[in-house]
Amino acid sequence: MATTRVAVGGVSRRSACGRGRGRGGATRRAVTGNENDDDAGGATPWDDANDGPDPLSNDVLLRIVRSEIDDASVNRLVWNALGYRRAVELDAETLTAIEVWTPDEVFPNWKKNYPEPPDVIGVTRKYDPKIDAPVKAACAALTRSVPEEHKQGLKTTLKPLGWGGFKMEGLTPNMTRRAQVANWLLFYRRELRGVSIEELRARREAKRAEEEAQGKTDRPTGTTRQSVV
Repeated sequence: MATTRVAVGGVSRRSACGRGRGRGGATRRAVTGNENDDDAGGATPWDDANDGPDPLSNDVLLRIVRSEIDDASVNRLVWNALGYRRAVELDAETLTAIEVWTPDEVFPNWKKNYPEPPDVIGVTRKYDPKIDAPVKAACAALTRSVPEEHKQGLKTTLKPLGWGGFKMEGLTPNMTRRAQVANWLLFYRRELRGVSIEELRARREAKRAEEEAQGKTDRPTGTTRQSVV
């Protein structure tokens, strides 16, 4: 089994990793007053009362695009949502705590290409193609997996909180990737979280039939062909 080891940072497990998908089919009931307002989506609503604050709340997404959460922690949020699972081991030589990430519950299609969790942000902030190409590819794959109807979800969701997107002037690769990652996390929160793989596969097949009927199967992004499931 592939594993990834990284040094443990100072971010708490809850804020960095969030929660799993509930592969066993556990259902979270809706909570009155939930700020995320995801009732129209296909995911099970987050239960603040039982599970505590949502690690993918609108406030967290806003902090991502405002660069108020460090790159490594944003990676961890994505890894956990994709299904990589984290444990902490003690390095026998250095006696330091090391994070170990394993692909225990990674979405099937994503796991084929990424048995180990990829950097989707670019924590080195070095954009030489030799260094950045794998990061660029992983973030692009994540972005392409978002269905067309969810492509503008982040702007719509965060606009009431004062963020309506970035302007071209001063835009950096890190800012772009943060927006792309935050949009994927929003899509995951609304459509994937807490839903069994069996149910997601059934939905994918129904959507694929719809795409075939509408002649949309060859689109380069946003179709079931690019799905993480």
